[in-house]
Amino acid sequence: MIENNELTLVLILVALAATLAGRLLAKRWRLHWRSIPAYVVLPESAADAVESDNRIHFSMGSSAIGQASTVSALVTAELVYRLSQRLVVSRQTPLITVSDPVTLTLAQDTLRRAYEYRCRIERYHSRAAAWYPQGARSLVFAAGVSSLAADADVSRSVLLGRFGYELALLGESALRHGQVLIAHSDRIEGQAVAFAQAQQVLIGEELYVGPAYMNGRLIEQGSVIALDLLRWLVIVGVLITALQAL
Repeated sequence: MIENNELTLVLILVALAATLAGRLLAKRWRLHWRSIPAYVVLPESAADAVESDNRIHFSMGSSAIGQASTVSALVTAELVYRLSQRLVVSRQTPLITVSDPVTLTLAQDTLRRAYEYRCRIERYHSRAAAWYPQGARSLVFAAGVSSLAADADVSRSVLLGRFGYELALLGESALRHGQVLIAHSDRIEGQAVAFAQAQQVLIGEELYVGPAYMNGRLIEQGSVIALDLLRWLVIVGVLITALQAL
């Protein structure tokens, strides 16, 4: 009987093999990804914010390094970094809010790297990344972030990562102040709120393919192929199991 540790190792090796195979396919052929509207709107929003001298607010919610939401925190930070590369040429500094103190450091470093990439490090300010009281589904966090985004007169709020019901307060405030809202949550309750409120929404694992859609490297494009391949393997495995049970 396979132990949990052995099963985990097998799954990691399968995922790695699928990713490497996907990288080879992406290098050999020009791939056409399925359209995800939010990844069309996000670069356009960044370009429009620069042209109109407006500010964009990013929030990572309660995504936290070293916890169950580590992956969503890292992927969200990478997306924010790639969008910030486009935004830091403007006078308006992007705004990032978090509710985990360790993730605050990640947010500050994300902005710093974006300014270094554009050789504008002298314009970087660590206070552009703000922390509010931590905790999953924190209404204090939602109230503080909503007030900050309104006072900073942001034109767009991009909420990606881990959110619960408090996303409703964030979304309502964004819409009331005329902000374009793009949202995602890795929790089902937050995802439901995002689907109802946001003009554009990322659903489920669409967040994790973001780097591939934002000028992704070959290995990132390979991960998209691996994700689809593994999804179909799971479906086939479930069907085979169901047929054997009949």
